[in-house]
Amino acid sequence: MSSSHARVRNFLGGIGLLFLVPMLASCGGGGGGGGTPAATTPRFAYVANFNDNTVSLYTVNATTSQLRHSGYAAAGSGPVSVTVDPSGKFAYVANQASNNVSAFTINAMTGALTAVAGSPFSTGAGTLSPVSVTVDPSGQFAYVANFNSDNISAYTINATTGALTGVAGSPFTAGSGPFSVTVDPSGKFAYVANHGSNTVSAFTINAMTGALTGVAGSPFTAGSGPFSVTVDPSGKFAYVANNGSNTVSALTINAMTGALTAVAGSPFAAGTAPNSVTVDPSGKFAYVANQNSANVSAFTINATTGALTAVAGSPFAAGTGPRAVTVDPSGKFAYVANFSPNTVSAFTINATTGALTAAGTVRARDGAFSLAMTKGTSPVTYTPKFAYVANFTSNNVSASTINPTTGTLTAIETVAAGTGSASVAVDPSGRFAYVANQTSGDVSAFTIDATTGALAAVAGSPITAGSGPRFVTVDPSGKFAYVANVNSANVSAFTIDAATGTLTAAGTVVAGTRPFSVTVDPSGKFAYVANSGSNNVSAFTINATTGALTAVTGSPFAAGTNPISVTVDPSGKFAYVANNGSASVSAYTINATAGALTAVAGSPFAAGTAPFSVMVDPSGKFAYVANQSSGDVSAFTINATTGALTAVAGPVPAGTSPSSVSVDPSGKFLYVANLDSANVSAFTINTTTGALTAVVGSPFAAATGPVSVTITGTIN
Repeated sequence: MSSSHARVRNFLGGIGLLFLVPMLASCGGGGGGGGTPAATTPRFAYVANFNDNTVSLYTVNATTSQLRHSGYAAAGSGPVSVTVDPSGKFAYVANQASNNVSAFTINAMTGALTAVAGSPFSTGAGTLSPVSVTVDPSGQFAYVANFNSDNISAYTINATTGALTGVAGSPFTAGSGPFSVTVDPSGKFAYVANHGSNTVSAFTINAMTGALTGVAGSPFTAGSGPFSVTVDPSGKFAYVANNGSNTVSALTINAMTGALTAVAGSPFAAGTAPNSVTVDPSGKFAYVANQNSANVSAFTINATTGALTAVAGSPFAAGTGPRAVTVDPSGKFAYVANFSPNTVSAFTINATTGALTAAGTVRARDGAFSLAMTKGTSPVTYTPKFAYVANFTSNNVSASTINPTTGTLTAIETVAAGTGSASVAVDPSGRFAYVANQTSGDVSAFTIDATTGALAAVAGSPITAGSGPRFVTVDPSGKFAYVANVNSANVSAFTIDAATGTLTAAGTVVAGTRPFSVTVDPSGKFAYVANSGSNNVSAFTINATTGALTAVTGSPFAAGTNPISVTVDPSGKFAYVANNGSASVSAYTINATAGALTAVAGSPFAAGTAPFSVMVDPSGKFAYVANQSSGDVSAFTINATTGALTAVAGPVPAGTSPSSVSVDPSGKFLYVANLDSANVSAFTINTTTGALTAVVGSPFAAATGPVSVTITGTIN
């Protein structure tokens, strides 16, 4: 075994996995580089998940800090670092185990990732172990730190396609075990934290070619085991998180040469095993993620000297094993990727003191390791667009447009489906609709006209499912569809053709007795099935490559009597089940790693008579239940910490036999399919209290036997 292989093996054994530092806020994407107008509003966030080789996508609520799941994309093997270019057009991921860099184009409206032609791009021959990737402020060059080979790969970026081409002379020699690479805001200098040699290498960047040349006096001394290096927005100071000595080194940067000089008083004490350091966009505050003490150290920065002073109340608790910390482009929020519980912690930043206040967590996929954000000039907003209703008795699907201001529905058309149309679902892109036909035992597939909302049958539709397909759902990535077959006691899995929407059978898995509905958690890791005949919930993990389902240890989990509907809140922390026979809703916490369910204290919570459907709004603050026999909708507030439900004043009357409830993507409107009154009730949602008010003109006519309603929307 080579010495470099031995070094990385010993290193992995010591801390578990490699870690990377995120990009500087000034290079966070969406504008601000290359002469483009300044942009300071956060739009999209990306998390590299080491264990399952994916990148999670979130939209960012620029007002509340909420990260909202928006699917995931496949990366290489062992992704440990993700960054975005300053224009917000491209994302790059360093894949440690496959020795390459995945490149993606970013959809400016939705944040969706599409692999660049030729991706992934090699970092070179041998076991290089790329652990960090960054893009310079001009967006012309990308740099990758290769831990095992003690060097830096440099690439030019094709401004049109995002493709990478090796710079002449690349790779460039660094110190021992380079672990993090960053570029200063001027684009003149690059800095590399060398974990094995306790140093920081400094380079000048050739503005024409991107080639690196060592700065005189480089490398410069850091603390023990430096993991992360960043430069403040002014370009005056560099900060290094020293994992081995529990400190942060502060260094001044010579503006002419790029040379580093220790700040008086440096290094400064941090928490245990600091992994990542970042500076907010104002340059006033620095934050350090401490892996072993599960917290974030916060400092004020002396604008003259660069010295750090601990913020009152620091350190601030994060999740277990925090690996990366970043500040959003507006400087209002901080986010921490926590490896062990697979979560991202959000904090608000006190603009005066720099203190952090916890603002909730959202689940990631397996092994959250690194976080990057894009920025723009306007926040992400969701707008409702179309409503689709599966009509069981008339064997068809009703389509309507939604007035985004009032929530009123205007009929488009009614399209034939199979016999006993029992459920309708739309893929996350809004391009395809699927209908589970319980009586004819199949699934109808349709394309959706993006302008009109009209449906057209997909070639080869309908597709055979199991016996009595009662419910269909699509996973957040849009790659897989799942159907609960009530008569054959199983779940059918399908892959979705991204171009045509065609379904291809991908096997079945046994569920409980009379599985009535199936849902996928927002991260796309887990599927849950409400088994109405066996009074429990089956839980499965989802293979991100094939879509195959594997039973979670301990599954199935007890529910109430005749559980009909199951949903997961937007954070991925809680699951809720409508128990038709016991007039209640069961609430569970979800194990972030395994997917197992644990009953929330106080569960089950009383609902109306014969609850048939349960839904959580996009903010995660409210849950709604359609009660079929009492003809109304129960509303609850959700405790963000425990998941417990508290009834909102009501319930609110709906139509006859309300059988499905759905909230539009903006969180402004709620819709209820009323089975026996052949219509859809529409309500506005009070975003403060969760209370419902009937929309003018509600209810709106459907066909005979509306039993399922789903809503589509656009991201702007």
